[in-house]
Amino acid sequence: MTQPGIAGSRPHGGAWRALVAVPALALGMAAWAQNIRIPDLRERPAAVAPAPKAGETCERCGVIRSIREITVQRPVNVPQQFRSDTSAASGPGGTNPVGAVIYVPFGAGTDKPYVGGVGTPEMRERFSETEYEITVLLDNGGYTMVRRRDGLAYRVGDRVRVEGTQLELLVP
Repeated sequence: MTQPGIAGSRPHGGAWRALVAVPALALGMAAWAQNIRIPDLRERPAAVAPAPKAGETCERCGVIRSIREITVQRPVNVPQQFRSDTSAASGPGGTNPVGAVIYVPFGAGTDKPYVGGVGTPEMRERFSETEYEITVLLDNGGYTMVRRRDGLAYRVGDRVRVEGTQLELLVP
């Protein structure tokens, strides 16, 4: 005769099923989680295309002459009540709101509703975006300029084909 809690005893009906079901469920959930794909948010490599053959003309082909980094501020229409007062000192007890804001105006003649972030001018500088202005000397002697976010994928001297705002690296 076995007693509960003594070595060699078996759990009773429902407890036995629970001992088997819980690890099986954990293994099943771990296997299901392996199917979740995390998107790749890195910049894609530059598109590559074959260069035109000798004697073929290419209207939009050329050589990159310069790549210039540009900082672009995103315009934000923040209601007047939440704009930072740059003339007043901000600090403990100051009136500069910082963080997420939901503003719903009431009454006639008031501003539009606003949902977004507010902060100091120093904070807004951190939310700027970097773009690259790429200047290409075309084979016909003209210049064209393209603004792209992936400008680091290119180098001065690269041979490219320009299609609108797209650049294709040409390989011989």
